[in-house]
Amino acid sequence: MPFHWLRIPSSPPQKRRDDVEKICKEHGARLCEQQTFYDQDGQAYALVEVPGDEARVEQLLTRLNATSWKGLVHADEKAGGANPPRSKKRDASS
Repeated sequence: MPFHWLRIPSSPPQKRRDDVEKICKEHGARLCEQQTFYDQDGQAYALVEVPGDEARVEQLLTRLNATSWKGLVHADEKAGGANPPRSKKRDASS
């Protein structure tokens, strides 16, 4: 199953983590290790295991208000020939 590092708007850290976890579950995804991370500028990031269905992934990204994401695959999947999903930045008009 593919993964995305998501850059997402933040709010109070623990509440945002709980919101992200809930939204992920609603869309068939999983917030990995129930963690969100913050950089020195206060920008939030989350590692999310996403469903394989691209339409569901797009709904999830929209619902989380993700501003950018980096598509990833697990090392075992890569060894089996899998390619990561596409990475993207969402422009301001999206």
